[in-house]
This record gives sequence, structure tokens and C-alpha cells, in this order.
Amino acid sequence: MARYTTSRLIQVSRWIAEEAAELDAPVSARALCRAAVARLGVSGAVLTVDTSGWPEVGCATDALGERLAELQVTVGEGPAVDVWRGGGPTLIADLDAPAGQARWPMFAPLAVEAGAAALFALPLCVGAIRVGVLSLHRLDAGHLDAATLIDALAFAELALRLLLDEHAHLAAADGDGLPLHNPQVHQATGMVAAQLGLGMADAFAHLRARAFAEQVPLGALASDVVARRRRFDHDGGQP
Repeated sequence: MARYTTSRLIQVSRWIAEEAAELDAPVSARALCRAAVARLGVSGAVLTVDTSGWPEVGCATDALGERLAELQVTVGEGPAVDVWRGGGPTLIADLDAPAGQARWPMFAPLAVEAGAAALFALPLCVGAIRVGVLSLHRLDAGHLDAATLIDALAFAELALRLLLDEHAHLAAADGDGLPLHNPQVHQATGMVAAQLGLGMADAFAHLRARAFAEQVPLGALASDVVARRRRFDHDGGQP
């Protein structure tokens, strides 16, 4: 699957910032979802987040998006559920087509009845860690063209960064101290880089994603890594 370039990531970031400015608010999941709807030609966007072992709606631009997220959790199947279970992007251009109806016999008919015709679920993940899913839906059937799909993947990448940043800020508010100024975070990042054979930026992403997934302060996880109570050989498993 094609990937976004740095220039597209910058452009999508600008779109989100413009939407935040219109809302007269900081960049947020709401601004990101609204920008996605405006720029990708979709009818709605939903950001679901794993904070309690179950996908929860972090932001939805419309009632249909909330309904689709609820239906998938209720019946235990659907494009976003497949992503949560470890799949890659799930792009369904026609939910009423025989393939979709056969793949999700409970969800697909209910989604069509609710008014959705197409659904595109994009994973927000770092390695094997699933942080969330960005779902885009349409009222009319149809594929995302190549350029739109690339921009959608850029939106998903920025949604992932936003969620990880928000968690780091919450951890700081809970008394963890500013994570980026914590020497143990830097030391732990270096250890994770060695354990996984990654560069520092990717290792830091893994560290942040694990803290988010486990809902623990970044500094506390870093302390465990430095003390060798945690290793990342198997994506954050116990030693």
C-alpha cells in the first residue's frame, strides 16, 4: 500500500491546524476528524481509542459514526474490529456488496440500514501495539482514490501522534513530570532502541505507545525499563 510523503504529512498537519484555528481551540482529535471530513470527501470520521480493553469513541463528527462504532462493539465484528484484532487497513467501498455481507453477516446489514455505504478503518499503531483506529464512512459507495488514501494514512499517523502526545501531557499533570525532561526517558529510549534494533525516534514511539496502551505514566514505564524490570524484545513483555 502506498504511503504518504513528508510533504503530504506537513500539508495534512496544516489542514488540521487550520481547522483548529476555525474552532478557536488547540489542535485536537475534534479538529483532526473535522479536517478529515472536509479534505477527504467522506461523510464522517470517528476516532476510537483503547483505554480500558475495549474500543471507546474518542471523537465522532456525526451520529452515524457513533452508531457504526457502537454496532461493531455490540456484534463483535466489522472493519474496525478487524483492525483492533491486528489487521491492517480495512477499506470497504460497498458494505452492501456480497463480500462485505458475507464477511460481517451481523454488522454489514445493520450498517447499511443505519445509512452507511462505505467504511474505511485505518490502524493507529506502533509495532504490534494498537493505540486506536481512525474510521471514515461515506453515505455513498465508492473507493478512496490513491491520492485520498495517502492523505487518509497521513491523517491516521497524525492521529496516533496526537493521542500519544495527549497521554504524555496527562501523565505530566498526574505528577510524572514533563516526560521529555526526564533523564530516565532518554535512557530507556536508548535501551529500547538496542533491544528492538531501532533508531531513537522509533524506539521513543514504541515507549510512548506502550505507556499509552497500559495507561501508565511514561516516566514510570521508563523507570521500569532502566531497572530492567521491563524489556521490549517482544513489544514490551516482561523480562
